[in-house]
Amino acid sequence: MIMDRREFIKRVLRGERSERIPRALYGAGLWSYRHSALNIAELHKCPERFGKALADFFSELDTDIIFLGSGLNTFPAEAIGGDLAFTGEKAPLLSFPLIQKTQDARYLEDIDISVSANALALIEMIAVIRELLPDRFICATSWGPFTWGMILCEWNLLRDKTATDIEFVGEVCELGVRLSQAFFSPLIERGLIDGIALPDGAVTLIPGSVYHDIVLPAERRLFEWAGERRVGSFLHQCGNISTQLALYPESGADCISVDTGVSIGEVCRLYGERLVTAGNVDVINTIFGGDPAVLCKAVSECVAEVPDPFRNYILMPSCDLPPDTPVHHAKEFLACADLVEQTIRAGK
Repeated sequence: MIMDRREFIKRVLRGERSERIPRALYGAGLWSYRHSALNIAELHKCPERFGKALADFFSELDTDIIFLGSGLNTFPAEAIGGDLAFTGEKAPLLSFPLIQKTQDARYLEDIDISVSANALALIEMIAVIRELLPDRFICATSWGPFTWGMILCEWNLLRDKTATDIEFVGEVCELGVRLSQAFFSPLIERGLIDGIALPDGAVTLIPGSVYHDIVLPAERRLFEWAGERRVGSFLHQCGNISTQLALYPESGADCISVDTGVSIGEVCRLYGERLVTAGNVDVINTIFGGDPAVLCKAVSECVAEVPDPFRNYILMPSCDLPPDTPVHHAKEFLACADLVEQTIRAGK
């Protein structure tokens, strides 16, 4: 039993060999709100109640990392005039696009997160959880630079710009970096988080050259900024990632979390000891599906591919949990880590 998961994951990110298989539920934001009977549209009214409810919920889960803010990544856009649209239990997006031309993004140089009631409430919620769960590694999430572009712009416009106006794409990505920094800064300054996480799977929809030349440097600047503040960093990539896989370590992230569709063993061998690899148990067919035998077999096969699951690896689902995933399915997934670990040790 790890008494201090916070320090445990810090050691894992430093490349130290661990005494047990690290495990976490990636994202799990909307899932945790649903199972805690929380309406995300009401967070700004009662962040303390949200924090206490989520702390109670996660205290019962054997996850080493808690990704807070997952599902609410669009909140910081409120600070630049974005109107959040809440639709049931879905992640809130914007009612209308904010950026139509390069100057729109360039103009928004200074971002004051204090004018976003929802982002401030999210920060206060995280503060409550930090106090109640001092031994968990808390990771705040925000959109990656290009995914921010999809949030802030009309998609057809952004897609066309990737072929005709790279300057526009660059400015939008830089705005995404500033939005993320504006949200992360008060959390880091107050010592509330141990890491940051960026899902930027939208980059799989653009040419590899655009990702390499424009988006990747923006991701790297954000991760270097976090590293200078002694905060860990996670990059989650999902979708058709195989053609870009070799580029992700250039982002500077401490840990790359990968979707299913690629061999976790190949990814670990490709990345070697440069960083930590996480993933990639199929979240839909195994964890959501919930058959214990299928789930434990999937976890066992995933871990078996990893050269050394006690070093430079964190067991995670391939992507975010669907909100209606039963809680006991997630608990079963996490428990499988111990069963697999026992099998490994028995075989030695």
